[in-house]
Amino acid sequence: MTNSKNLPLLIFDLDGTLIDSADDIHFSINTMLRRHGRAEVDKPTLVSHIGDGLQKLVNDFFPEYSYSSKENIEKLDEFLKIYEDILIEHTVLYPGVFEFLDTYPGPKALATNKSIEPTLMIFRRFGLDTMNWVSIIGGDSLAERKPSALPLQHAMDKAGYTAANTWMIGDGRPDMKSAIAAGCKKIAVHYGYSTAAELEIFQPDYVLKSFSDLASLLADYQNTALSK
Repeated sequence: MTNSKNLPLLIFDLDGTLIDSADDIHFSINTMLRRHGRAEVDKPTLVSHIGDGLQKLVNDFFPEYSYSSKENIEKLDEFLKIYEDILIEHTVLYPGVFEFLDTYPGPKALATNKSIEPTLMIFRRFGLDTMNWVSIIGGDSLAERKPSALPLQHAMDKAGYTAANTWMIGDGRPDMKSAIAAGCKKIAVHYGYSTAAELEIFQPDYVLKSFSDLASLLADYQNTALSK
């Protein structure tokens, strides 16, 4: 890994960017649907609902309740009890993620729409919690979540960075919208839960076809910065 000079602040999404958690979320939502006498959903359908946070995910499958209603919060609690019981039974880090995060000398942060409690549980299970993070922001950590600029601005404030040298790395539309709102570079992940076409409309600054592309992208970026 290159030294920290001229390296950007990297703000990562979680699901579909650092981890592949779709199987465990799929199992959990289907368990809940069966309990309530509802038809199960296939994995592609479930994946299309990942990215806006677990409260929104539950609300998508129980739409008769409003998002912030007492009933939907109760359904979220029910889902979390199922999900947190398995959490990483089938969830994995994408190849190269741990090694990169463990050795990246620049500042890094997490901005996910997943609730903070399961996020921190996942971090502990994979040993990510011992790494040096500027901030770890869940969907319920601040007054607003992605696509708001607030989670990214919070991370930039903590790191003492401006948007000009900050990258938002994610696989979803909320990630791209948040980056646009904050004025950061948009790094679209094509190996996650959104299609390339869904992300192309946001005109990303860079594209990662695999997580391993990030190291070479940073090396090129640093070389360009040093040559100026």
